[in-house]
Amino acid sequence: MKLLMFYLSLGIILASHGMRTPVAGAATLKQPIQVIAHRGASISYPENTRASTLAAVSSGATVIEADVRTTRDGQLVVLHDATLDRTTTGSGPVGGKTLAEIREYDAGTWFDARFSDQRVLTLSEVYAICRGKMDVLLDLKETGEEYDRKVAAQVRSGKDSERTIIGVRSVAQARRFRRLLPEARQLGLVGNPDEIAAFAKVGVSMIRLWPRWLTDVSVIDKVRKAGCKLHLNGKLGTAAEVAGLLHYRPNSLSSDDPAQLVKTLKEAGHIIQLPRHVDSGKQSALPRDRN
Repeated sequence: MKLLMFYLSLGIILASHGMRTPVAGAATLKQPIQVIAHRGASISYPENTRASTLAAVSSGATVIEADVRTTRDGQLVVLHDATLDRTTTGSGPVGGKTLAEIREYDAGTWFDARFSDQRVLTLSEVYAICRGKMDVLLDLKETGEEYDRKVAAQVRSGKDSERTIIGVRSVAQARRFRRLLPEARQLGLVGNPDEIAAFAKVGVSMIRLWPRWLTDVSVIDKVRKAGCKLHLNGKLGTAAEVAGLLHYRPNSLSSDDPAQLVKTLKEAGHIIQLPRHVDSGKQSALPRDRN
């Protein structure tokens, strides 16, 4: 019944947009989907914290996305914003404080007082929590060769290259990480659809497209013709949201609510892509596939 309701919802939504409804059971609906937990399970927990990371691990998602910044003393921490103000009790630029200083700040009360014990995580802590359970997507929030080398050194030190996806924003950065971390996959965070072919030529295997670009069918064609996989951003993971995204046959979806996205995809008959290096005994019982 749930599967039937999903396809009825899908048909209504696509018909309202003048789109052709995919056939239930078709190959396009059975392909493994990579599920990315955006800043962890950030819909229910303070983003990029231990709480949101542990919830993401429990969700059955393939990958956790982590935003990477540098402290004044050169430590890599997981914070989205350039300043501490929004998500901690501290203030000012992340790069203006040492790790020890940042650790003193509460990173959870802004979301809910129940999370007052949460602190900013280091990148190495995120890897430690997820090791054997999830892959890690690094959203690099700073630029420059020194920063890229520091990130690569951290990944290599934990022998985590193969379970890492690097979000690259330029062809030059993609080339650099191909040298620094040849085993890592790359997600092209292109700023313009015209850049897709250039990113693909330097080995980027997946391209993220913004929703506003999806009205132009030729943009999807550019991704496919370049031989790349397609990533799309979601938020809630509901049947209505996912139905619209599945029209574009994505290989990867992200969500602030990864557990809901996994549930919705499972009800639609999809297999959830398995992380590269995983302890199967600690994973959910969802059907999976390696890629």
